[in-house]
Amino acid sequence: MINTNNNKTVLLISNSESSTEISASLKQQNLIVSLSSQNINQVVSTREFVGFDFVIIDTKDIESAIDKERLSTQMNCPVLFLNAEHEPSAMDNYQQAKYTFSEFFWPINEIELQQKLHLSLYKFNIREQEQKQSHLLQNTISCIGDILVYLDQQGEVVDISNTAELLFGKTLEDVRGKPWYNLIQTRLDLTAKQSQQFISTAIKIQTVTKLQPLAIQIAHGSSQLVDGVVGPISYANGTKGVVLILRQLTSLNSLPKEFNFVPKNKDNASETALVSGILLLSPDNFNELNLQHGRNYGDKVLYSIGDLLREFVRPTDMASHYGGTMFMVMFSQSSAAQIKNIVNQLQKRLKEHKFLEEKTSLNFSIGVAINSKLLNYSPVELFYQANYSLSQARELGGAQIREWQSQNAMLQIGNLDRLSGNVSQSANNDYQKMLMQWSILNFLNEIEQLPVFIKELLSQVINGFGLKAAGFYTLENNSLNLQQALNSSGNELTNADVCLSENQVSHIKSIQNEHGKVFTSVLADHGIEKIIPIYVPNKPGAFLWLSSDQDQDITSKDHHVLYNIADFAAVKIERLCAGANDTKQVESSNSLNFWYQSSAMANLMKEVEMVAPTNATVLITGESGTGKEMLAQSIHQLSDRKDKPFIIFDCGAVVESLVESELFGHQKGAFTGANRDVAGRIHEANGGTLFLDEIGELPLEVQVKLLRFVQEKQYSKVGSGQVKKVDVRLVAATNVDLKEQITKGKFRQDLYFRLNVFKIENVPLRQRTDDILLIAKSYLDIFSTEYNKGIIDFSEQAKQALLEYQWPGNIRELKNLVHRSVIVCSDNVVSCNNLGLFPAELSINNDTEKMAGQNNNQTETVVVNNDFAINQTSVNDEVPEQSISIAKNVINHCLTSNSSEAIIAIGPWVEYQLYRLSLEQHQHVALQAANSLNIAESTFRRRWKKLQADAELINAPGFYEQFALVEHIQQLNMVESKVAYSQSLLAQACKELRLSLKLTSSLLAVSAPTLRRLVAR
Repeated sequence: MINTNNNKTVLLISNSESSTEISASLKQQNLIVSLSSQNINQVVSTREFVGFDFVIIDTKDIESAIDKERLSTQMNCPVLFLNAEHEPSAMDNYQQAKYTFSEFFWPINEIELQQKLHLSLYKFNIREQEQKQSHLLQNTISCIGDILVYLDQQGEVVDISNTAELLFGKTLEDVRGKPWYNLIQTRLDLTAKQSQQFISTAIKIQTVTKLQPLAIQIAHGSSQLVDGVVGPISYANGTKGVVLILRQLTSLNSLPKEFNFVPKNKDNASETALVSGILLLSPDNFNELNLQHGRNYGDKVLYSIGDLLREFVRPTDMASHYGGTMFMVMFSQSSAAQIKNIVNQLQKRLKEHKFLEEKTSLNFSIGVAINSKLLNYSPVELFYQANYSLSQARELGGAQIREWQSQNAMLQIGNLDRLSGNVSQSANNDYQKMLMQWSILNFLNEIEQLPVFIKELLSQVINGFGLKAAGFYTLENNSLNLQQALNSSGNELTNADVCLSENQVSHIKSIQNEHGKVFTSVLADHGIEKIIPIYVPNKPGAFLWLSSDQDQDITSKDHHVLYNIADFAAVKIERLCAGANDTKQVESSNSLNFWYQSSAMANLMKEVEMVAPTNATVLITGESGTGKEMLAQSIHQLSDRKDKPFIIFDCGAVVESLVESELFGHQKGAFTGANRDVAGRIHEANGGTLFLDEIGELPLEVQVKLLRFVQEKQYSKVGSGQVKKVDVRLVAATNVDLKEQITKGKFRQDLYFRLNVFKIENVPLRQRTDDILLIAKSYLDIFSTEYNKGIIDFSEQAKQALLEYQWPGNIRELKNLVHRSVIVCSDNVVSCNNLGLFPAELSINNDTEKMAGQNNNQTETVVVNNDFAINQTSVNDEVPEQSISIAKNVINHCLTSNSSEAIIAIGPWVEYQLYRLSLEQHQHVALQAANSLNIAESTFRRRWKKLQADAELINAPGFYEQFALVEHIQQLNMVESKVAYSQSLLAQACKELRLSLKLTSSLLAVSAPTLRRLVAR
């Protein structure tokens, strides 16, 4: 019998005639039996098996395809299968040994049944133990890490794990027998100065020691924050050694630039670091509060602590709630005495405060780390030091403050305290947010231009929270204006990309004079959008807009971080607005014909203004036609060299054999044909600026000589051994990826590093839509005056066409297009016909363009009525018969399936399905989907938004013929718009079926005038 103090229960699942007899045998084993006649699938779905000590299943009642092992695991209790059909063979019994369930033949004697019950219980216990061990192992690996580096007693590499090889980009053969620090190379700007000594000492004394976070260099020039454990190990051959076990915490690639914590003025003893210290605090015995009042109550208390901290800290400091019960305050530009005073006041405030309606009092442990004027610790070091100090405070009984002392560093060897180096289970996010706050206080404090500040703030918030996009709005005269927005790739977004709902806009207007609130919108795709007010006294309302794909990216505990960021931004914006004009537009009459008003170009010109007064070498990158030469001239004109020569040398326009001679000059007789001395472009630029355009085209042999000139400002003419020294400012430009050219062996890496002192990335015209009409109008005025024409502007349709075009040739293409349009224009307004461009949406009733004169061979796309794109030549006599046949089938099916009073609007339905199918085929990347339909991305986004708002259209049923037409059009190879083609195709099919004008208009959802244009042959 089953020996137990309490009778165990068994669920018998059987429809067999023997079920009563089986129940009786089980009861003889002191088991309480419940009989179920339900299907096994019903038992599983209703979870009827829950609470039973055993489950016995009649195999006759289950399908042969059912996996018994999976079924027994799913029930999570001892499971036995009884078989009344045949007795298991010896081989069957052998096979059962490897399964977690047991199986027996009925009838069975009492002793064998008892053995089978014991065996099933034994197997279940073994399975539970294995699952527990597996879970513990997984948790252990996640806590300790899977990057393993095995060393001998001298600290030289013996072996490394596959994960380590992938992380560092090195094989075992690359590092075997070499010191550990040849593999694990730290970033000196983020890692503790004594970290190498610390690890070396831990290896030497061979004691288990927890490693503080290290910023290490990994493969492909990236860096990673890691922590881990170092401890002794015995190898199979009997020798002793050490193993380094590292755990990845977070990537450091999103940091804005290399951290430089050396004070700008080393002689000024009063100067402090921008971030002067970090405080970490945690309530003592908080688990008792949770046990006494419940988890929800505890969460409310933690949120109240966050509220208190936010109210207490200065606007220029940062307060955050981290994982579990840990809170952080990051102090900005404070002396050690100031920080200690603030900490003492905070401890007093926390001790006296009662949380949640005066119900709860708490004691707090506090750890503090204060930056050193001599060393200037990195954020990783300070955070670890404060963390270690907090651990000390708790170990000493709590309710006290512990400050980091430098002598504690080496005393940590052998330390395995549970707090040090570990923030929470989501350490990656915690460290990323900490670095975000540090970056905001360090780098954004130094920015003196408002657009640059806003852009960097958005970039930091996106990286810190892992967002999809972020934006900055202002509200003035009840009008909401998007000032700047970025996506996760750093690309600027426009109003067309950022669409706020009426509810969001209404709420923004209602909270424009408030702060300390977060408005959250839950999106249909499980993402979220948040609006955070930024209150600046006597200034228009300002707001941060944050968009995330995952609703857990920003949780309620992060709201206090957002409040602090908003407070910090408010102080910064108020100061910047008080002293400077944050936008600048170059006058259209300037000598460079350089016009802009977009924030993207304003930010870029700030960079130009910063670098121009220096002698630093500048590398300008960007697409062809973006105006790299004009940027170079701007740098020259804003420098002290503006009265000196500005010499242009196009590296790609000179024959390769003459490049060196043209650039450096040559002596008479240096080569065949050299019948006179030539000074060279470098000599001509002496005292001024030399602009090397398309530097990527420079021959390799010339690159060697140029490198010497860049380094030493010395050169020799071809054919002369005399070294000449000149004073030349060098600006280079390229439209190719020089890093890629380096990998191909076409460009010298050392020259690239010399040129890439200050890099300016020029903005393509399609990303500065605010400038398109300004530039077009400026060129219009110039060419109109040149040709004595009284052209004053573009038509509204022409302006729309200019804004929608993607401008692959950038400003150069725009200039040439306007030039041509002025030549052919005979009116005082440039039309779409003059430009040769047409907007995606062009209403026939409001069309002011002269369509009649358009050449029949033109293939420009024009959209007529109801937003349907129609290509003038998309349907002609050569339309494939197959396409017409498929379209006719669709029309006939519509007519036979519906009465004339309830006709399906097949035109919009096909358009909607084309958009939907294109998005699915291109993983919902709008640009790729738009390209597949041969329409502009802006048109795609705008039209898709409109189609999605039509619930009746989305829910309209489709049938085989309709979907066949959509797939057929999608697969066609054409250059015109496929949406336009679908409308013309359907119109032509209706015409061939001799349908009435009224019926055809209903089918296509277009007006009669539009339909006439569609079917015109």
